[in-house]
Amino acid sequence: MTRRWKTAAAWLLLPLLLTGCWDLKDVQDFNYLTALGFDYVGGRYRIYVQMLDFTTVAKMESGKSSQPVPVWVGIGQGATPIEAFNDLYRSSQMRIFYGQVNAIVLSKNVIEHGLLDTMDLLRRYYELRYTPWLFGTKEPLDRLFTVTPFFNLSPVLSILHQPVESYKQESLVAPIMMREFAISTSEPGSTTLLPSLAITDRYWKREHKPHPVPMIDGVYVFQQHRFRGWLSEDEIPGLRWMEPKTNRTPLTVEAGGKSQVSISLGKPEIRIVPAIENGNAVFYVKVTLKGDVGEVTRKMPESELNREAAEKIEVQIRQTFAEGLRIQSDLFGLENTLYRSKNRDWQRIRRQGGFRLHPGSLRQVQVTVHVSHAGKLKY
Repeated sequence: MTRRWKTAAAWLLLPLLLTGCWDLKDVQDFNYLTALGFDYVGGRYRIYVQMLDFTTVAKMESGKSSQPVPVWVGIGQGATPIEAFNDLYRSSQMRIFYGQVNAIVLSKNVIEHGLLDTMDLLRRYYELRYTPWLFGTKEPLDRLFTVTPFFNLSPVLSILHQPVESYKQESLVAPIMMREFAISTSEPGSTTLLPSLAITDRYWKREHKPHPVPMIDGVYVFQQHRFRGWLSEDEIPGLRWMEPKTNRTPLTVEAGGKSQVSISLGKPEIRIVPAIENGNAVFYVKVTLKGDVGEVTRKMPESELNREAAEKIEVQIRQTFAEGLRIQSDLFGLENTLYRSKNRDWQRIRRQGGFRLHPGSLRQVQVTVHVSHAGKLKY
């Protein structure tokens, strides 16, 4: 009996020898970053971090606040990106945690300087995930990080942190994650389009005063790792028709310079067929779109509507292709299609001086539009 008691006592004492979670820290013991910004000024890197109080953000889930959610912005400088972060650590009052970062913004300066050092840091640091949304901008990063959304909601409820919801309603420039950017810029013959963020106060007012909000205003174009240039949204109207992710995007059919019918189109079926003619690559593009009528100013036959819409879309696709040629870019990723479907021809063209597009490379663009319904009213 005594032996049994001793054995039982020994088992009861064993848990006391376990180490336990002695280094466990509370939530309030960290500075949680939600966005990172990279700039390059005067030969030095400048990093910006957006920091939120997550206890305040958690309270926002149960209702709206009468006061704006406080946003803190930190700034560090250094000869390299990691030196800039180390500079910031010197003044951080608590440990900085990167696990909540879901947006990364690159300034035009750092894009033009080159992203090798920046992307190396982002892919190497263990706390950073590969899923943050990636943007470029011409705006001051500290101002971009302090723009507040509507109704005093948390800054995480904005295009900067949640670009997909806005894109679903009006698909113009597709959002891109850091993972997708890294893969695309490493793919042979690829073109990567980085959404450009701007700040505008043209659209919204709060108590009769202009209220600034972030919005997408164009793209930064990369041919693999090489930056080619920036294009405004007005210069790339055909990009949306060649993007499989397009969910909903408007188109106005006009006659005599006046609007006749407004339609919403989405979910394009895109087929790009490369061919070799006289030793050079040419491309045949077929796009099929479905949509519905949103507004009718002057009625036209459905067959005519489909034809007029298809012709306008073809013009926009060719216009966008031409804008790409202007900055020596392949905006539709035609070379990558050749690389995947006719690899031997692609390799031969590369050996003979490299892949080059010209106005005749886009040999044919065939667009088919089907207007399926007219909302609550019969068309």
